[in-house]
Amino acid sequence: MENFIKEAKTGFAMDKTDSATLLKNELRTLMSELAYNVVNLMRRLTFPKAQQAFRIETIRKYLLKVAGKVVHTARRIQLKLSATHVYQGLFKRILLNIQQL
Repeated sequence: MENFIKEAKTGFAMDKTDSATLLKNELRTLMSELAYNVVNLMRRLTFPKAQQAFRIETIRKYLLKVAGKVVHTARRIQLKLSATHVYQGLFKRILLNIQQL
């Protein structure tokens, strides 16, 4: 349980209470909880078994902080990733699993 709390605090800034009003702080916490639940659902439904234990920092590093370009053509929209991206196979596998949902 401590690992879940630590991930919620460090990965989703759930411990931030910047505002002076309770309502704003509550809304920020609820949005952080929603983001945490969406990432957990995505991890459970689309990640391969070996990568389902990834923490949010690892997911950001491997899958979200990736150099790429969105290219619009007449017939489709393409996401072109860097050719030297080490985790390109994992990215494509997860994207295929998302499309199959």
